[in-house]
Amino acid sequence: MAEEILPSILTFIYTIGHWIGEKIVGLIQSISGVLIPQSIVDAIGLLVILTIFLGIAEVAKKAIWVIVAVGWVLIVVRIAMLMIG
Repeated sequence: MAEEILPSILTFIYTIGHWIGEKIVGLIQSISGVLIPQSIVDAIGLLVILTIFLGIAEVAKKAIWVIVAVGWVLIVVRIAMLMIG
């Protein structure tokens, strides 16, 4: 079972990348009229997926910093309350 999970996940990601690549190439071709070779479809789709993952990671990184900063503020406030009495 565990041996089948990774290939299934990679196949799923590839299928979504291929589908996204086809949609983007179709959109570019309809807008510009330039014929784009089908060999680029997979590369475009997978780059879109990587870009989405990087965007999500960047947002998560910022959110984590906000949470850490709020945590430090709360700790400092708690220590100040203990000192004041």
